[in-house]
This record gives sequence, structure tokens and C-alpha cells, in this order.
Amino acid sequence: MKSGKLISSSVKKQKWLSILFVISVFIEIGYASFSTLSLKYIVDDAFTNKDWQVFIFILSLLLIGGLLSIAAGAFGDYSIGKVSGIAIRNLRKRLFQHIQKQTAPFFSRFRVGDLVSRFSSDMDAIDRVISTTSPFLIKEALALVLGLGLLLSLEWRLTLVMLLGSSLMFIGPKLLQGKAEQASESYKQSEEQFSNTIDEMIKGHSTIKNLNLGASFQQQAEGQISAIYRSGLRLHLIHTWMTRLPLISLLLLNGIMIGFGGYLIFQDALTIGSFMAFFTLFMSVGQSATNLSVLLPEMIDSAVSFKRVNELLEQDTKLPQSAHPIKLEPVLPQVHLQQVSFGYESNAALLKQIELTIAPGSYIAFVGPSGSGKSTALKLLARFYDPVQGSITFNGVDLREAEDASLREMMTMVTQDTFLFNTTIAENLQIAAADNSQEALVDAASQAQIHSTIANWPMGYNTVIQHDGASLSGGERQRLAIARALLRKPKLLLLDEVTAALDPINESEINQMIASLKGKHTIVSVTHRLASTRDADYIYVFQDGHIAEQGSFTDLMEGQGLFHSLWEKQHGFQLSEDGQLAAVEAERLAMLPFFAGIELPALQQLSSLFTTVTCQPDEVVIREGEQGNTFYLIAHGRFEILKQQADLSNKRVAMLQDGDYFGEIALIRNIPRTATVKSMGHGILMAIRRESFGRLVEQHPQLLDSLERTLLKRMKEATSQ
Repeated sequence: MKSGKLISSSVKKQKWLSILFVISVFIEIGYASFSTLSLKYIVDDAFTNKDWQVFIFILSLLLIGGLLSIAAGAFGDYSIGKVSGIAIRNLRKRLFQHIQKQTAPFFSRFRVGDLVSRFSSDMDAIDRVISTTSPFLIKEALALVLGLGLLLSLEWRLTLVMLLGSSLMFIGPKLLQGKAEQASESYKQSEEQFSNTIDEMIKGHSTIKNLNLGASFQQQAEGQISAIYRSGLRLHLIHTWMTRLPLISLLLLNGIMIGFGGYLIFQDALTIGSFMAFFTLFMSVGQSATNLSVLLPEMIDSAVSFKRVNELLEQDTKLPQSAHPIKLEPVLPQVHLQQVSFGYESNAALLKQIELTIAPGSYIAFVGPSGSGKSTALKLLARFYDPVQGSITFNGVDLREAEDASLREMMTMVTQDTFLFNTTIAENLQIAAADNSQEALVDAASQAQIHSTIANWPMGYNTVIQHDGASLSGGERQRLAIARALLRKPKLLLLDEVTAALDPINESEINQMIASLKGKHTIVSVTHRLASTRDADYIYVFQDGHIAEQGSFTDLMEGQGLFHSLWEKQHGFQLSEDGQLAAVEAERLAMLPFFAGIELPALQQLSSLFTTVTCQPDEVVIREGEQGNTFYLIAHGRFEILKQQADLSNKRVAMLQDGDYFGEIALIRNIPRTATVKSMGHGILMAIRRESFGRLVEQHPQLLDSLERTLLKRMKEATSQ
């Protein structure tokens, strides 16, 4: 879609106002041109002949025309102001609505700074071209055409000479147009990158401090600011030359016109009045031509902005709506996944031929190792994506055929990344509630076990949430999110790791609350904490995109399969009720590969050397490059492994959870850490230092031999990959 088409589509509904503006422009330009032409008759007929009647007649026409021109200008200003205002309002609404319809892939491609810059600087540029530049362009173009016609009527030979010379006014800007477009694009991209950095700095300020990234972010920002300066300076110089070259050409043309016009006067081929009118009119036409060339940089800048906004408008949603959508009935759904396959990339399937059925009102758990596909399956149920193959049906209706509004009314999804709006508790809870009465609010908050907490706050439900909920604890945010979901009275409640970032006490209480909702909603919960699946009616165990096992908790434990092995991995830790103290059993240590075969008495001594380390959300446990001397076992929580990239940013390369471990090489070697480990929520670690381990090795040398062999094997495996 070209910029002209986008402008016309924005103003076409204001046809009469647009016509009024064009008429007013014709009146203004006509008066300006003919008032200049009147000089010929004032000089040749009135002044030369000293004819008062002709002078009074011409003066009267000029006064009447001037008043008409003023009135036309006022009506024109009003009409173009309203047309441009409505047009940019509609374009902003269209862009906003279009972005709202987009799905996850869109927001993966465009970052916050990308979108904000299009709504701010790009939309401002479009606003200027619709409200100011385009009307000015129309006026100057009409003035140029009408002025040339009058110049030809006055003296065609002199006009042709001027037309040939005027080509110089446009050659320079035309040659610079390509460079101007490149410079404008570069400048906007530099601004966009800086906007993204600001967004990351504000949202990730705690992480930046934790990882000591202040200097690197400062360096990155300074580089981007310098890039804005360089591209801005280049753009300014190009724009300056694009406006200066036509002015230089106009000065040359003035000299040519005076010289050739004087020659015609001396030859009695041109009267003095005609020359004065021609000279004044030419100056007006020349100014119009210069103005058109001056507008060129603005038009180029706006064309780039139109291109960037249009890039968003051309993004099709990956979830097309059916031409004849089916409204879903507000009843507990029976969910069926039939031969479902899906991958975010075409060559990487995360789910492969998934087949499962969820009965109405049941409580279902999706579990499995990290990256097994369980969370992806939940996103398909929420219709954040559509299957590549197969189908998902609610009560027999394919989600691709379902009416989106009724689908969103039927279900609600609560994730571990709780988003709360910067408004009061009550407004956060009632923002999309099916029943927003005070009684319903208190009932939902009570079910989520957060009512008593809110009631004890000085402002109660009128407490304002600050910084997207950062002023609340993880448990409070999660309970509020669940209360908000319950207020919507969903028939299908989707839960994605809702206890992952919580301490053991909050986790236990929320698990009890979820269990109490059985039968009232169809519940599907994704969790890595297998202890929370005890109350589930049925469990699906995912592995490598397949359903490896399924059944009740008891059946899966008795099956001695994947579920049982995951259970064993997560157990053997004893946690205090407040989550501040933890202990690891000797039998659990025996499951670690580098302690395999070690006698139980030695492992019992080893378990007594571990200390408890509690972690807050986003807390850095170890940092890449620092010297390490501690080994960690994860008793509770999830942690991400980060590697620094060439641009100094950190990329997540792995995720660890209950029962996993890291830093074992620090028990025997004093080498820098190879990665950063950061808590993704409340975490409990069991830690042992090299000094303590060394004293134990003196009594049990086989510990060192076993650890050396295991580490050597792992290093060889890593090298061969």
C-alpha cells in the first residue's frame, strides 16, 4: 500500500470537507495570482494614463477579492484541520486495533520499542504530512500551475526561457533523494533501537543491577546515542542541500530573467507594466517551486514513516477467523486433541501426534521434563496458536471455527508471569469480570485466599498497585491473578506453572485452593512440581513432544516409568514450613552420577555439610567469569542458565528445576564460572563449599576419584557435540 493510498483511505469519508478545502485553495491561489497580474493594468492603464476610474475599479476588485480570500482561507483551515484530525485519529485506531488482533509470533518479531516508535515518531510524521505538508503541497502546486499559465499569457518567450532554466531547481534534490531516504530510514532505526534499550533498562533494572550490567548497558546506550547523532547529522546535511540548491538556482534564474526581460523592453517587445507583473509573478512562482523542493525532505521522511506503519498493517494474524464462526455455549467443555502436531518453526516440531481427551469438570495435569511440550500444549488450548496438523475441539467445535469472543468468555489462563495493571486492587480484579459486584469480588478473593490480606491493608481493595505489581509478593500477585480469573467465571481454567515462583507455604496453599475448584471448572494445569498433581483426576506425562505416560497419580507411581523417575528426582529433600531451612537425604545424593557407588556413611557425612541458600526472584546465584568454589543442589524452584553473547546481552541456554544441580566442577577445580545462574522465582538451594568437601575427601578419597571420572566424561561428551 503506497502512502498516497493510505492517505486517501484515511480521508475518503470526509469527502465534503475535502471538497470545501479544495475550493478554498482555488479562491486563495486565484486571488494571489490575479492580484499580481493587476500590476500590469495599474501601471500601464492607470498610472501611465493617470486614469482614476481604472485605478479605483482595480483597487475595489482587489479589496473585495481580498476579503473573499480571507474567508476562504478560514474555511479551508477549518476543513483541513478537521479532515486531518479525523484521518489521523482513524489511522491510530486502525493500527491499535490491528495490533490487538495479533498473536504471539507478531510480538516475538516486533519489540516494544519498535511498536512505540511507530505510534510516536512515525505517526507524528504522518500527522504532519496529512495536516500540513499535503495541504501546502496542493496550494503550492496549484499556484505553480496557475502562475505558469499567467506568465505564458504575459510573455511566452521569457516564460519558456525560465522553464528551461527552472529544471536546475529539481535536478539537485532528485539526485539526493535516494541518499535522503536511506538517511531517514537509518535515523528512524537508530531511534527504534534506543527505544528498545530504554524499555529493557526500565523493565529489567533489577536484573541489570543483579548481573552488574550497568556499565555494559551504558556502553550500549552511548553507542546508540552516537548512532542517532551521526545519522541525524547526515540527514540534516542532506536535507539542507536539498533546500539550498533550489534557492541557488532561483538566484541564477532571476539574473537571466532581468537580463532577457530588459532586452525585450529595449526592443519594445514588452511593456514596463508587463515586465513588473511578470517579475512579481515569477518571484511568486519561483517561491512556489522552491517551497515544493523544500517539502521534498518532509515527504521523504513521511514516506519512510508510512512504510513502517504500513509494515505493521500488512501483518496478517496467524489465527484467521472463520467466515462463519460458531458461538460456543457457556458450559463445561469436553476438550479433545486429535493427532495434534505443532512447532514454532516449520522444521522443529514440539508436539507430535498428540491425542488426549479432557472430561467436563475434571482436573487434569500436564507434566514432564523442561522442553517436553507441556506448556506448548496449553497455549494451543488457549488458542494462542493453531496446530500445524490435527485439531482441537471444545464440545465438538474446532477452535478454528469457534467465535473468538465466546472462546475468550469460556476460558481464562493464569500464568506464572502475572501482569497487573497500575490501578486499584478492585479495578484489577473487576476489569473483565462477569459479575463485578462487591459480593462477587470478595467471594473470588476468598476462594483465592487473598481477601483477608487485602482487608488488612489500610486502603483495602482501593490499594493502588504500583509498577505492574512489583510492590506485592509473588504469592500475593499469583492469588490476585487467580481471583481475577475466578471472577470471570470461566468454564475452562488453564494454569501454567502458577506455583513455580512461590515459596513452599504459598505453593501448598494455592494447590489446596486449586483442588477445591474441581467440578466447578474444567481445570488444566501445567506444572513441574509433581507433588501438586496428587489431587489431579488424570495426568499426562510429556516427553520430547509425545505423551509418554498417562493415568492417575497412583497408577503412574506404580508404573515405575518416567513420572516415577521425575518424582524420585524431586524428592529426598526436607523443607521447613517457612522454606528457610532444607536438608538432603543421603539416598538422594546417591542418585547423583558423580556420587554413584559411594558408601552410605560417606554420603550421610556429605549431606550434613550442605547449607540452605534461599533465593528471591531474579537473584543471581553465580555469575559468568567469577571464580567458583560452591556446588548447588536445587531443592525447590526454577533457575535459568545465561550465557553472555558478543553484543554483551545474555541468552538463556537452559533451565533447571527441582532436583537439578550446577557448579559441581567447583568442588575440585578453581576455574571461572562458565555461565550465569539466576533464580526465576523463590528458590531453595542446598550448597556445599570446596573447603568443606576437601576435608571430607581426606577421609573418603573415593569421592574425589568418582567426581573426577564423571566430570571428565561430561567434558568429553560436551566437546564431541
